[in-house]
Amino acid sequence: MIDLIQLQNDVYGLLMSAPQLATVNIVQERRFIVQAELELDAIWQTVRNKCSGDGLLIEEPEVVCNSTGVTGPPQSVELSFVAFQNGDAAFTPAGPGGLAGGGLFASEIEQFVIDLLHLQSVGGMGTIQITPRPSAPARDYPGINARRLKLLVTPRQTRQTPRCATITPTLAEGLLTLACATPGATIYFTTDGSFPCNPAIAVDPLSVTAAVPAGTTINAASTPYAAPIAVQSGQNVRAAAYAPGFNCGEIFNLWIS
Repeated sequence: MIDLIQLQNDVYGLLMSAPQLATVNIVQERRFIVQAELELDAIWQTVRNKCSGDGLLIEEPEVVCNSTGVTGPPQSVELSFVAFQNGDAAFTPAGPGGLAGGGLFASEIEQFVIDLLHLQSVGGMGTIQITPRPSAPARDYPGINARRLKLLVTPRQTRQTPRCATITPTLAEGLLTLACATPGATIYFTTDGSFPCNPAIAVDPLSVTAAVPAGTTINAASTPYAAPIAVQSGQNVRAAAYAPGFNCGEIFNLWIS
């Protein structure tokens, strides 16, 4: 699994530590969204090292995939940045209090980002690389000189969590036996065709009340399997296996004829 928050935090730390960008206010989109009281123009108006007028937004990373086989190298992360230059204000000479413009065009900011991050390895995640067409004007920010830059991280390894083994059924004389080879797996089943959820986890948050503080499951018909099930014609038996450290296995489905 790719830790997108850690990756964004690491990129933020790298850029904030770069002397080339010491006059640029750098903001993570995730934190900017959480701090909803901030205005967008705070990105380039906020003073950093006695300079303002330049800003850099680290947008939230996105997972991209050019293959349906997502359990390996085909799964990558796209890093997106928006560089801002507030017109001539970015080049205002130092005035009272020593405040001045950041002194960088938006195109210069993105070139510094490329220089700093291209082929930068991030421990445990992979290497950042430039894309064939990395930048273009960011036209979704009218009234400000803004450019969007995209870089790509190809993780060294992205393994999917293993799934519980397929449930093995045995039907004899009206009794259905279910088994799963995954150690520690619990099988939940239904006989009405509804989804066999894990009722201990699948709780409807809207059902939490003072009278029922733990809430109620999304499907009360889902029952833990403990012994062979007596079944009859017309029932639709569905079952799923759950185990710590595993994803749910194949959803078993059997119509009793």
